[in-house]
Amino acid sequence: MVARDDSVIRGSLIACLIFLVLSFALNFFLWRNGNLAEQDLEAIQERLRTNQQTVTEMEDQNNLMKSMLGVGGFSADEIEEMKQNVNADPEMQEIESQFTENMSYFGPEVEPQNQNYPNLPEYLVNAIRDLNVRYKTARDEVEQLRAETEAKIENAREQQQLAETQRDELDKKLVSISEKFDEDRTRMNREKEETRDRLEKTVLDFNDFRKTATDENNRLAQQASQLKTTIESQKLQLNRLRGGQFETTQGEIRYVIRGGNVVTINLGSADELRPGVTFGVIDGDETRLKDAKVKGTIQVTQIQGPHLATARVIARPEIRNPIIPGDKIYSPFWAPGRSVKIALAGDIDIDGDGRPDNEAIKGQIKAAGAEVVAEISSTGVTTGELDPSIRFLVIGESPTPPAGEMTDAQAEQERIMGLTRAKAAELGLTVIPAWKLDNYLKTIDNTLTTPLGSAAKAEDFPPEYRGGSNRLPTDISEIYKRQTEGMQQGDSIGDIVSP
Repeated sequence: MVARDDSVIRGSLIACLIFLVLSFALNFFLWRNGNLAEQDLEAIQERLRTNQQTVTEMEDQNNLMKSMLGVGGFSADEIEEMKQNVNADPEMQEIESQFTENMSYFGPEVEPQNQNYPNLPEYLVNAIRDLNVRYKTARDEVEQLRAETEAKIENAREQQQLAETQRDELDKKLVSISEKFDEDRTRMNREKEETRDRLEKTVLDFNDFRKTATDENNRLAQQASQLKTTIESQKLQLNRLRGGQFETTQGEIRYVIRGGNVVTINLGSADELRPGVTFGVIDGDETRLKDAKVKGTIQVTQIQGPHLATARVIARPEIRNPIIPGDKIYSPFWAPGRSVKIALAGDIDIDGDGRPDNEAIKGQIKAAGAEVVAEISSTGVTTGELDPSIRFLVIGESPTPPAGEMTDAQAEQERIMGLTRAKAAELGLTVIPAWKLDNYLKTIDNTLTTPLGSAAKAEDFPPEYRGGSNRLPTDISEIYKRQTEGMQQGDSIGDIVSP
Protein backbone atom coordinates (compact mmCIF):
# COMPACT_ATOMS: atom_id res chain seq x y z
CA MET A 1 0.00 0.00 0.00
CA VAL A 2 2.85 2.21 0.89
CA ALA A 3 4.66 1.45 -2.29
CA ARG A 4 1.59 2.20 -4.34
CA ASP A 5 1.22 5.49 -2.62
CA ASP A 6 4.85 6.57 -3.37
CA SER A 7 4.50 5.80 -7.01
CA VAL A 8 1.36 7.78 -7.11
CA ILE A 9 3.13 10.71 -5.53
CA ARG A 10 6.04 10.39 -7.85
CA GLY A 11 3.68 10.09 -10.74
CA SER A 12 1.88 13.23 -9.54
CA LEU A 13 5.15 15.06 -9.09
CA ILE A 14 6.32 14.06 -12.53
CA ALA A 15 2.97 15.01 -13.97
CA CYS A 16 3.18 18.40 -12.20
CA LEU A 17 6.73 18.88 -13.38
CA ILE A 18 5.78 18.08 -16.93
CA PHE A 19 2.84 20.44 -16.65
CA LEU A 20 5.09 23.19 -15.35
CA VAL A 21 7.58 22.69 -18.15
CA LEU A 22 4.84 22.66 -20.68
CA SER A 23 3.32 25.80 -19.12
CA PHE A 24 6.67 27.55 -19.15
CA ALA A 25 7.28 26.53 -22.73
CA LEU A 26 3.78 27.73 -23.65
CA ASN A 27 4.26 31.06 -21.87
CA PHE A 28 7.63 31.55 -23.52
CA PHE A 29 6.10 30.80 -26.87
CA LEU A 30 3.24 33.17 -26.24
CA TRP A 31 5.61 35.92 -24.98
CA ARG A 32 7.82 35.55 -27.98
CA ASN A 33 4.87 35.65 -30.37
CA GLY A 34 3.46 38.80 -28.55
CA ASN A 35 6.80 40.59 -28.76
CA LEU A 36 7.11 39.90 -32.46
CA ALA A 37 3.52 41.06 -33.04
CA GLU A 38 4.24 44.34 -31.17
CA GLN A 39 7.32 44.92 -33.28
CA ASP A 40 5.31 44.27 -36.41
CA LEU A 41 2.63 46.70 -35.17
CA GLU A 42 5.18 49.46 -34.52
CA ALA A 43 6.70 48.86 -37.93
CA ILE A 44 3.26 49.07 -39.50
CA GLN A 45 2.49 52.33 -37.62
CA GLU A 46 5.84 53.78 -38.67
CA ARG A 47 5.12 52.90 -42.27
CA LEU A 48 1.69 54.46 -41.85
CA ARG A 49 3.18 57.70 -40.53
CA THR A 50 5.71 57.71 -43.33
CA ASN A 51 2.99 57.17 -45.87
CA GLN A 52 0.85 59.94 -44.33
CA GLN A 53 3.82 62.36 -44.37
CA THR A 54 4.50 61.37 -47.96
CA VAL A 55 0.85 61.97 -48.82
CA THR A 56 0.98 65.38 -47.07
CA GLU A 57 4.14 66.34 -48.91
CA MET A 58 2.63 65.19 -52.17
CA GLU A 59 -0.52 67.23 -51.44
CA ASP A 60 1.66 70.30 -50.66
CA GLN A 61 3.61 69.71 -53.81
CA ASN A 62 0.37 69.25 -55.70
CA ASN A 63 -1.03 72.55 -54.29
CA LEU A 64 2.30 74.22 -55.09
CA MET A 65 2.16 72.96 -58.65
CA LYS A 66 -1.47 74.06 -58.96
CA SER A 67 -0.53 77.56 -57.74
CA MET A 68 2.32 77.60 -60.23
CA LEU A 69 -0.19 76.70 -62.93
CA GLY A 70 -2.60 79.45 -61.89
CA VAL A 71 -4.99 77.53 -59.65
CA GLY A 72 -4.87 79.63 -56.53
CA GLY A 73 -2.04 82.05 -55.85
CA PHE A 74 1.05 82.80 -53.82
CA SER A 75 1.52 85.35 -51.09
CA ALA A 76 4.61 87.54 -50.87
CA ASP A 77 5.83 85.48 -47.91
CA GLU A 78 5.46 82.21 -49.82
CA ILE A 79 7.41 83.52 -52.78
CA GLU A 80 10.10 84.83 -50.44
CA GLU A 81 10.24 81.36 -48.79
CA MET A 82 10.73 79.66 -52.17
CA LYS A 83 13.62 82.05 -52.87
CA GLN A 84 15.35 80.78 -49.73
CA ASN A 85 15.58 77.14 -51.18
CA VAL A 86 14.50 75.46 -47.92
CA ASN A 87 12.70 72.48 -49.49
CA ALA A 88 14.30 69.12 -48.64
CA ASP A 89 13.29 67.56 -51.93
CA PRO A 90 16.02 68.34 -54.47
CA GLU A 91 13.61 68.06 -57.36
CA MET A 92 11.06 70.40 -55.75
CA GLN A 93 13.87 72.71 -54.73
CA GLU A 94 14.98 72.86 -58.38
CA ILE A 95 11.35 73.42 -59.49
CA GLU A 96 10.87 76.22 -56.94
CA SER A 97 14.18 77.80 -57.90
CA GLN A 98 13.22 77.71 -61.56
CA PHE A 99 9.77 79.12 -60.72
CA THR A 100 11.17 82.08 -58.74
CA GLU A 101 13.62 82.75 -61.55
CA ASN A 102 10.83 82.67 -64.13
CA MET A 103 8.56 84.84 -61.97
CA SER A 104 11.30 87.49 -61.75
CA TYR A 105 10.28 88.50 -65.28
CA PHE A 106 7.13 90.01 -63.79
CA GLY A 107 7.41 93.67 -62.95
CA PRO A 108 6.83 95.12 -59.46
CA GLU A 109 3.37 96.24 -60.53
CA VAL A 110 2.14 92.57 -60.70
CA GLU A 111 0.72 91.30 -57.43
CA PRO A 112 2.22 88.05 -55.96
CA GLN A 113 -1.08 86.12 -56.33
CA ASN A 114 -1.03 86.86 -60.08
CA GLN A 115 2.52 85.61 -60.61
CA ASN A 116 2.16 82.15 -62.28
CA TYR A 117 3.03 80.34 -65.47
CA PRO A 118 -0.26 80.97 -67.33
CA ASN A 119 0.04 84.78 -66.78
CA LEU A 120 3.72 84.91 -67.69
CA PRO A 121 3.35 84.55 -71.48
CA GLU A 122 0.69 87.27 -71.66
CA TYR A 123 2.80 89.57 -69.50
CA LEU A 124 5.89 88.88 -71.60
CA VAL A 125 3.93 89.49 -74.81
CA ASN A 126 2.62 92.79 -73.47
CA ALA A 127 6.10 93.72 -72.27
CA ILE A 128 7.56 92.86 -75.68
CA ARG A 129 4.79 94.86 -77.38
CA ASP A 130 5.49 97.84 -75.09
CA LEU A 131 9.21 97.51 -75.74
CA ASN A 132 8.49 97.47 -79.47
CA VAL A 133 6.45 100.66 -79.13
CA ARG A 134 9.15 102.33 -77.10
CA TYR A 135 11.78 101.07 -79.52
CA LYS A 136 9.83 102.56 -82.42
CA THR A 137 9.47 105.85 -80.52
CA ALA A 138 13.17 105.83 -79.68
CA ARG A 139 14.02 105.01 -83.29
CA ASP A 140 11.84 107.92 -84.48
CA GLU A 141 13.55 110.20 -81.98
CA VAL A 142 16.94 108.96 -83.16
CA GLU A 143 15.97 109.68 -86.76
CA GLN A 144 14.77 113.15 -85.75
CA LEU A 145 17.94 113.78 -83.77
CA ARG A 146 20.00 112.50 -86.70
CA ALA A 147 18.20 114.93 -89.02
CA GLU A 148 18.64 117.81 -86.59
CA THR A 149 22.28 116.89 -86.07
CA GLU A 150 22.91 116.79 -89.80
CA ALA A 151 21.22 120.19 -90.13
CA LYS A 152 23.38 121.58 -87.32
CA ILE A 153 26.48 120.03 -88.88
CA GLU A 154 25.60 121.64 -92.20
CA ASN A 155 25.02 124.95 -90.43
CA ALA A 156 28.32 124.56 -88.59
CA ARG A 157 30.07 123.90 -91.91
CA GLU A 158 28.56 127.07 -93.34
CA GLN A 159 29.55 129.02 -90.20
CA GLN A 160 33.05 127.54 -90.40
CA GLN A 161 33.33 128.57 -94.04
CA LEU A 162 32.08 132.06 -93.16
CA ALA A 163 34.53 132.23 -90.25
CA GLU A 164 37.38 131.19 -92.52
CA THR A 165 36.38 133.88 -94.98
CA GLN A 166 36.25 136.48 -92.21
CA ARG A 167 39.58 135.21 -90.89
CA ASP A 168 41.16 135.78 -94.28
CA GLU A 169 39.71 139.29 -94.40
CA LEU A 170 40.90 139.98 -90.85
CA ASP A 171 44.36 138.70 -91.74
CA LYS A 172 44.46 141.18 -94.58
CA LYS A 173 43.25 143.97 -92.24
CA LEU A 174 45.85 142.90 -89.66
CA VAL A 175 48.60 143.25 -92.22
CA SER A 176 47.29 146.67 -93.18
CA ILE A 177 46.94 147.74 -89.53
CA SER A 178 50.44 146.46 -88.73
CA GLU A 179 51.88 148.53 -91.56
CA LYS A 180 49.91 151.56 -90.36
CA PHE A 181 51.00 150.87 -86.76
CA ASP A 182 54.64 150.89 -87.84
CA GLU A 183 54.10 154.19 -89.59
CA ASP A 184 52.28 155.65 -86.56
CA ARG A 185 54.99 154.42 -84.19
CA THR A 186 57.65 156.10 -86.29
CA ARG A 187 55.57 159.30 -86.38
CA MET A 188 54.91 159.14 -82.60
CA ASN A 189 58.60 158.67 -81.85
CA ARG A 190 59.34 161.73 -83.94
CA GLU A 191 56.54 163.69 -82.22
CA LYS A 192 57.75 162.48 -78.81
CA GLU A 193 61.15 163.96 -79.48
CA GLU A 194 59.54 167.21 -80.58
CA THR A 195 57.25 167.16 -77.51
CA ARG A 196 60.20 166.60 -75.19
CA ASP A 197 61.89 169.67 -76.66
CA ARG A 198 58.70 171.73 -76.28
CA LEU A 199 58.24 170.41 -72.69
CA GLU A 200 61.70 171.53 -71.71
CA LYS A 201 60.96 174.95 -73.15
CA THR A 202 57.56 175.00 -71.39
CA VAL A 203 59.17 174.11 -68.05
CA LEU A 204 61.54 177.03 -68.42
CA ASP A 205 58.63 179.32 -69.35
CA PHE A 206 56.58 177.95 -66.42
CA ASN A 207 59.35 178.63 -63.94
CA ASP A 208 59.50 182.19 -65.19
CA PHE A 209 55.69 182.46 -65.03
CA ARG A 210 55.55 180.96 -61.51
CA LYS A 211 58.02 183.55 -60.30
CA THR A 212 55.97 186.27 -61.95
CA ALA A 213 52.72 184.78 -60.52
CA THR A 214 54.22 184.63 -57.03
CA ASP A 215 55.14 188.29 -57.23
CA GLU A 216 51.67 189.13 -58.59
CA ASN A 217 49.99 187.01 -55.90
CA ASN A 218 51.87 188.83 -53.17
CA ARG A 219 50.83 192.15 -54.70
CA LEU A 220 47.19 191.05 -55.00
CA ALA A 221 47.19 189.71 -51.42
CA GLN A 222 48.38 193.07 -50.20
CA GLN A 223 45.76 194.79 -52.34
CA ALA A 224 43.05 192.38 -51.05
CA SER A 225 44.03 193.20 -47.48
CA GLN A 226 43.66 196.89 -48.24
CA LEU A 227 40.29 196.28 -49.95
CA LYS A 228 39.09 194.17 -47.00
CA THR A 229 39.87 197.05 -44.68
CA THR A 230 37.99 199.38 -47.01
CA ILE A 231 35.01 196.99 -47.14
CA GLU A 232 34.85 196.78 -43.35
CA SER A 233 34.79 200.56 -43.08
CA GLN A 234 32.14 200.73 -45.81
CA LYS A 235 30.05 198.15 -43.97
CA LEU A 236 30.12 200.28 -40.86
CA GLN A 237 29.15 203.29 -42.96
CA LEU A 238 26.39 201.26 -44.67
CA ASN A 239 25.01 200.21 -41.28
CA ARG A 240 24.86 203.83 -40.26
CA LEU A 241 23.22 204.80 -43.57
CA ARG A 242 20.61 202.04 -43.22
CA GLY A 243 19.46 203.30 -39.81
CA GLY A 244 15.89 204.33 -39.15
CA GLN A 245 16.63 208.05 -39.28
CA PHE A 246 16.99 207.79 -43.05
CA GLU A 247 13.62 206.09 -43.61
CA THR A 248 10.99 207.98 -45.62
CA THR A 249 7.27 207.55 -46.16
CA GLN A 250 6.11 205.73 -49.28
CA GLY A 251 2.84 207.54 -50.09
CA GLU A 252 -0.03 209.67 -48.80
CA ILE A 253 -3.77 209.70 -48.25
CA ARG A 254 -5.70 211.16 -51.21
CA TYR A 255 -9.31 210.88 -50.06
CA VAL A 256 -11.21 209.77 -46.97
CA ILE A 257 -14.57 208.16 -47.78
CA ARG A 258 -17.35 206.10 -46.17
CA GLY A 259 -17.35 207.94 -42.89
CA GLY A 260 -13.61 207.56 -42.35
CA ASN A 261 -13.60 203.78 -42.77
CA VAL A 262 -12.14 203.75 -46.30
CA VAL A 263 -9.38 205.83 -47.85
CA THR A 264 -7.62 206.08 -51.19
CA ILE A 265 -3.85 206.38 -51.50
CA ASN A 266 -1.50 207.53 -54.24
CA LEU A 267 0.13 204.10 -54.75
CA GLY A 268 -1.01 201.49 -57.28
CA SER A 269 -0.08 198.93 -59.89
CA ALA A 270 2.88 200.97 -61.20
CA ASP A 271 4.39 200.75 -57.70
CA GLU A 272 3.76 196.95 -57.64
CA LEU A 273 1.39 197.36 -54.72
CA ARG A 274 -0.85 194.40 -53.93
CA PRO A 275 -3.98 193.93 -51.82
CA GLY A 276 -3.33 193.01 -48.21
CA VAL A 277 -0.35 195.34 -47.59
CA THR A 278 -0.74 197.40 -44.41
CA PHE A 279 0.51 200.95 -43.77
CA GLY A 280 0.74 203.10 -40.71
CA VAL A 281 -0.80 206.58 -41.11
CA ILE A 282 1.36 209.50 -39.98
CA ASP A 283 0.31 213.08 -39.70
CA GLY A 284 1.28 215.00 -42.81
CA ASP A 285 2.94 217.73 -40.73
CA GLU A 286 5.52 215.34 -39.29
CA THR A 287 9.00 216.06 -40.62
CA ARG A 288 11.05 213.34 -38.91
CA LEU A 289 9.82 209.82 -39.54
CA LYS A 290 11.85 208.41 -36.67
CA ASP A 291 9.99 210.52 -34.10
CA ALA A 292 6.56 210.31 -35.79
CA LYS A 293 3.58 208.63 -34.14
CA VAL A 294 1.27 206.20 -35.96
CA LYS A 295 -2.24 207.68 -35.78
CA GLY A 296 -3.99 204.79 -37.56
CA THR A 297 -3.49 201.66 -39.66
CA ILE A 298 -4.89 200.93 -43.12
CA GLN A 299 -4.91 197.81 -45.27
CA VAL A 300 -4.98 197.85 -49.09
CA THR A 301 -8.12 196.16 -50.45
CA GLN A 302 -8.14 197.03 -54.17
CA ILE A 303 -5.75 198.34 -56.81
CA GLN A 304 -7.61 200.89 -58.97
CA GLY A 305 -4.91 202.39 -61.16
CA PRO A 306 -1.19 202.95 -61.73
CA HIS A 307 -1.05 205.28 -58.70
CA LEU A 308 -4.40 204.75 -57.05
CA ALA A 309 -5.59 202.14 -54.54
CA THR A 310 -8.37 201.71 -51.99
CA ALA A 311 -7.64 200.78 -48.38
CA ARG A 312 -9.81 200.13 -45.35
CA VAL A 313 -9.05 201.52 -41.92
CA ILE A 314 -8.31 198.59 -39.61
CA ALA A 315 -7.16 200.68 -36.61
CA ARG A 316 -8.92 204.06 -36.19
CA PRO A 317 -7.17 207.18 -34.94
CA GLU A 318 -8.24 209.23 -31.97
CA ILE A 319 -11.22 211.52 -32.52
CA ARG A 320 -9.08 214.59 -32.05
CA ASN A 321 -6.62 213.50 -34.73
CA PRO A 322 -8.57 211.81 -37.57
CA ILE A 323 -7.15 210.55 -40.85
CA ILE A 324 -7.37 213.33 -43.44
CA PRO A 325 -6.12 213.80 -47.02
CA GLY A 326 -2.44 214.62 -47.11
CA ASP A 327 -1.49 212.29 -44.25
CA LYS A 328 1.58 210.19 -45.01
CA ILE A 329 1.65 206.40 -45.05
CA TYR A 330 4.58 204.20 -44.18
CA SER A 331 5.31 200.49 -43.90
CA PRO A 332 8.70 199.07 -42.94
CA PHE A 333 7.66 195.84 -44.65
CA TRP A 334 6.91 197.19 -48.11
CA ALA A 335 8.91 199.16 -50.65
CA PRO A 336 7.82 200.32 -54.14
CA GLY A 337 8.90 197.91 -56.83
CA ARG A 338 10.51 195.35 -54.53
CA SER A 339 9.70 192.96 -51.74
CA VAL A 340 11.08 193.62 -48.27
CA LYS A 341 12.91 190.54 -47.04
CA ILE A 342 12.89 189.52 -43.39
CA ALA A 343 14.73 186.77 -41.52
CA LEU A 344 13.62 185.14 -38.25
CA ALA A 345 16.00 183.77 -35.64
CA GLY A 346 15.14 181.71 -32.56
CA ASP A 347 11.75 180.94 -31.01
CA ILE A 348 9.43 183.97 -31.16
CA ASP A 349 6.65 184.00 -28.57
CA ILE A 350 4.17 186.82 -29.24
CA ASP A 351 1.26 185.74 -27.05
CA GLY A 352 3.20 184.90 -23.87
CA ASP A 353 2.07 181.28 -23.67
CA GLY A 354 5.62 179.94 -23.61
CA ARG A 355 5.30 178.30 -27.04
CA PRO A 356 6.92 179.58 -30.26
CA ASP A 357 4.62 181.46 -32.67
CA ASN A 358 6.98 181.56 -35.65
CA GLU A 359 4.36 180.25 -38.10
CA ALA A 360 1.81 182.84 -36.97
CA ILE A 361 4.34 185.67 -37.19
CA LYS A 362 5.30 184.59 -40.71
CA GLY A 363 1.66 184.82 -41.78
CA GLN A 364 1.35 188.32 -40.30
CA ILE A 365 4.57 189.44 -42.00
CA LYS A 366 3.31 188.14 -45.34
CA ALA A 367 0.00 189.94 -44.83
CA ALA A 368 1.90 193.16 -44.04
CA GLY A 369 3.54 193.00 -47.49
CA ALA A 370 6.93 191.50 -46.71
CA GLU A 371 8.31 187.98 -47.04
CA VAL A 372 10.30 185.69 -44.75
CA VAL A 373 13.27 184.44 -46.79
CA ALA A 374 15.37 182.86 -44.04
CA GLU A 375 14.73 181.23 -40.67
CA ILE A 376 17.27 180.08 -38.10
CA SER A 377 15.96 177.78 -35.38
CA SER A 378 17.26 177.72 -31.82
CA THR A 379 18.95 174.39 -32.61
CA GLY A 380 20.94 175.83 -35.50
CA VAL A 381 18.80 174.39 -38.33
CA THR A 382 18.58 177.02 -41.09
CA THR A 383 16.11 177.56 -43.91
CA GLY A 384 17.54 179.97 -46.45
CA GLU A 385 20.68 182.07 -46.00
CA LEU A 386 21.37 185.53 -44.61
CA ASP A 387 22.45 188.00 -47.31
CA PRO A 388 22.70 191.82 -47.65
CA SER A 389 19.30 192.00 -49.44
CA ILE A 390 17.49 191.17 -46.16
CA ARG A 391 15.99 194.28 -44.47
CA PHE A 392 15.35 193.03 -40.93
CA LEU A 393 16.58 190.18 -38.77
CA VAL A 394 13.96 189.51 -36.06
CA ILE A 395 15.47 187.89 -32.96
CA GLY A 396 13.32 185.89 -30.57
CA GLU A 397 14.35 186.71 -27.01
CA SER A 398 13.77 184.59 -23.92
CA PRO A 399 14.89 185.15 -20.30
CA THR A 400 18.53 184.13 -19.88
CA PRO A 401 19.20 182.15 -16.67
CA PRO A 402 22.34 182.82 -14.64
CA ALA A 403 25.52 181.28 -15.99
CA GLY A 404 25.61 178.63 -13.27
CA GLU A 405 22.00 177.55 -13.93
CA MET A 406 22.19 177.50 -17.74
CA THR A 407 21.74 174.07 -19.30
CA ASP A 408 23.81 172.80 -22.20
CA ALA A 409 20.87 173.30 -24.59
CA GLN A 410 20.39 176.92 -23.44
CA ALA A 411 24.10 177.59 -23.75
CA GLU A 412 24.03 176.19 -27.28
CA GLN A 413 21.03 178.42 -28.14
CA GLU A 414 22.87 181.50 -26.81
CA ARG A 415 25.90 180.58 -28.89
CA ILE A 416 23.80 180.17 -32.06
CA MET A 417 22.00 183.48 -31.52
CA GLY A 418 25.36 185.20 -30.91
CA LEU A 419 26.75 183.85 -34.18
CA THR A 420 23.56 184.93 -35.98
CA ARG A 421 23.83 188.50 -34.60
CA ALA A 422 27.49 188.66 -35.64
CA LYS A 423 26.63 187.47 -39.16
CA ALA A 424 23.82 190.05 -39.40
CA ALA A 425 26.17 192.82 -38.26
CA GLU A 426 28.74 191.73 -40.83
CA LEU A 427 26.11 191.89 -43.61
CA GLY A 428 24.75 195.23 -42.37
CA LEU A 429 21.26 193.92 -41.51
CA THR A 430 18.92 195.75 -39.14
CA VAL A 431 18.45 193.55 -36.06
CA ILE A 432 15.25 194.10 -34.09
CA PRO A 433 13.85 192.12 -31.15
CA ALA A 434 10.56 190.31 -31.52
CA TRP A 435 8.70 192.73 -29.24
CA LYS A 436 9.42 195.65 -31.62
CA LEU A 437 7.98 193.66 -34.51
CA ASP A 438 4.96 192.82 -32.35
CA ASN A 439 4.45 196.52 -31.51
CA TYR A 440 3.95 197.15 -35.19
CA LEU A 441 1.94 194.05 -36.06
CA LYS A 442 -0.44 194.30 -33.09
CA THR A 443 -1.93 197.49 -34.55
CA ILE A 444 -3.54 195.22 -37.15
CA ASP A 445 -6.67 193.27 -36.20
CA ASN A 446 -7.34 189.58 -36.87
CA THR A 447 -8.58 190.22 -40.42
CA LEU A 448 -5.01 190.83 -41.43
CA THR A 449 -4.45 187.12 -42.01
CA THR A 450 -7.45 187.01 -44.39
CA PRO A 451 -7.29 190.23 -46.46
CA LEU A 452 -9.98 191.10 -48.99
CA GLY A 453 -7.53 190.65 -51.84
CA SER A 454 -9.18 189.89 -55.18
CA ALA A 455 -12.55 189.44 -53.49
CA ALA A 456 -12.92 193.23 -53.10
CA LYS A 457 -14.98 194.91 -55.83
CA ALA A 458 -14.39 198.41 -57.17
CA GLU A 459 -18.09 199.35 -56.81
CA ASP A 460 -17.86 198.68 -53.07
CA PHE A 461 -15.38 201.58 -52.66
CA PRO A 462 -16.37 204.42 -55.06
CA PRO A 463 -14.08 207.46 -54.79
CA GLU A 464 -15.62 210.41 -53.00
CA TYR A 465 -14.36 213.95 -52.86
CA ARG A 466 -15.99 216.55 -50.67
CA GLY A 467 -13.60 219.42 -51.31
CA GLY A 468 -11.93 221.58 -48.70
CA SER A 469 -8.40 221.93 -47.44
CA ASN A 470 -6.09 218.98 -47.71
CA ARG A 471 -5.19 219.37 -44.08
CA LEU A 472 -8.76 219.39 -42.74
CA PRO A 473 -11.09 216.45 -42.20
CA THR A 474 -13.37 215.89 -45.21
CA ASP A 475 -15.71 213.45 -43.48
CA ILE A 476 -15.91 212.65 -39.76
CA SER A 477 -18.03 209.60 -39.07
CA GLU A 478 -20.38 209.25 -36.13
CA ILE A 479 -18.32 206.23 -35.14
CA TYR A 480 -15.69 208.57 -33.67
CA LYS A 481 -18.36 210.12 -31.43
CA ARG A 482 -20.03 206.90 -30.29
CA GLN A 483 -17.17 204.55 -29.37
CA THR A 484 -13.46 204.27 -28.96
CA GLU A 485 -13.18 200.50 -29.62
CA GLY A 486 -10.66 199.68 -32.35
CA MET A 487 -8.68 202.89 -31.81
CA GLN A 488 -5.08 202.96 -33.04
CA GLN A 489 -2.76 202.57 -30.09
CA GLY A 490 -0.07 205.20 -30.38
CA ASP A 491 3.08 203.66 -31.77
CA SER A 492 6.38 205.29 -32.50
CA ILE A 493 7.88 204.61 -35.90
CA GLY A 494 11.28 204.61 -34.27
CA ASP A 495 10.42 201.42 -32.37
CA ILE A 496 10.38 199.41 -35.57
CA VAL A 497 12.87 201.14 -37.87
CA SER A 498 15.64 201.82 -35.36
CA PRO A 499 18.36 199.16 -35.49
